Amino acid sequence: MDLSASVLGVPVITADAVIGTATAPAGGGTDSDTALAITIPGALGVTASGTVVEVSATRGDTASSANAEIADLALGILGTSVIDADVITAAVNCPQVGAQTADTTFVGLELFGEPVELLPNTPGVTASAAVTVPGLTGASLNVTLTNVETTTADGATAIAVQATIRLTGTIVGGPLLDIPVGSVILAEARCERPLQSSPTPTATPTQPTPSPTQPTAPPTGDPTQPPPAPTASPTLPVTGDSAANLWWFFGTGLVMVIAGTTARLISRRSRASIEA
Repeated sequence: MDLSASVLGVPVITADAVIGTATAPAGGGTDSDTALAITIPGALGVTASGTVVEVSATRGDTASSANAEIADLALGILGTSVIDADVITAAVNCPQVGAQTADTTFVGLELFGEPVELLPNTPGVTASAAVTVPGLTGASLNVTLTNVETTTADGATAIAVQATIRLTGTIVGGPLLDIPVGSVILAEARCERPLQSSPTPTATPTQPTPSPTQPTAPPTGDPTQPPPAPTASPTLPVTGDSAANLWWFFGTGLVMVIAGTTARLISRRSRASIEA
């Protein structure tokens, strides 16, 4: 988590934490972690509690997968309850053959104390609540929640809850401020389909076949000269092209193969993303 906001040069929101990640081993297998308490040591203006029940990522010869589960989540900012949920999950499965899948679930999800229902890949739900911030009048915390479930021919991404947070208000005797605080991602899973290697085809050449001999025209010149020899245009052998090798690859990241990262609790100011 990396939330941050300042008013008149004074920090009012600061939070930096990483809670629960899993990356499948490069050689195959499963990486997982369970029963992680959600805490944010040293945070200013932010509180969080709950449990990362499990984060898991698996890499196999014929499939990769990842999943994340968070329970009893409570996220508060500036003394206001922002997000509460009983259970939040994200899961992806990327078989070598067949459809890639991405699924999310949430039970008891609330934004500012009101139940919300998120539909995948839509603008989501936006709400706001008044907060008290020194130096600001009419301060308000504005939050948009979205849900992502996407698949392609080569992989899948599931983000159960993504919260984008802004703080607005008017400086006493000054302008209206609109401060991007950051974003928080609750339960994320990614994977990529392993590509199937293709064997090099074996070419069987066809033997040349001579063309039929053309009939010899009757001599028109000197009858004492022999007729010209017949010519043949042989068919060239047929050969197969050598197929390029196909590399196996999994997951996402920089050159490195990663079978999936899960259970991210991410906050960022425009650019930064921190896993949790």
